Amino acid sequence: MTEQGFEATTVAEIAAAAGYHPSSFFRYFAAKEDAVFIGVPEATEEFRTSCAGIKKGADAWPVVRAAVVATVEHFTETDPDFFAAQFGLWLTDPALQGPMAANLIVWEQIIAAAFARASGLRQPDLRCYVIGGAVVSSLRACVHAHGQDRDSFTQRVARAIAMLEVGLTR
Repeated sequence: MTEQGFEATTVAEIAAAAGYHPSSFFRYFAAKEDAVFIGVPEATEEFRTSCAGIKKGADAWPVVRAAVVATVEHFTETDPDFFAAQFGLWLTDPALQGPMAANLIVWEQIIAAAFARASGLRQPDLRCYVIGGAVVSSLRACVHAHGQDRDSFTQRVARAIAMLEVGLTR
């Protein structure tokens, strides 16, 4: 799929790559997009739950960082290089950019709400939204930097968020 793009890849090709007959594809997935984003809705809800525990006066950074890293680990534990390629496809294939952007906006909102709660705000302010956007952008930066160092994708994500934490809390 990465060679020819999402739109040009058929359900039959996806099923064959996964070792299934094409007719069984729709038993598991309602649409081709569902196969590409498998696990993302569940991971987002786990992330939301982890961040929901942040209370007024708490330091939101360690909780958000741990939640992001745990979610990335969930996706990368079996094949980190595949995940990096998959994430890269989500960000670069025109047919997938819209659904991926929608998912990332949800993450930005979750993070902004977590920092608002920690700051005692009823709703996120500019700082909270900037932090949410920066954390999500750090994930994209980690995809672009894949292969440039010896860190695993998960280690790179943890390092990127730690950079933001130091820079945005001064």
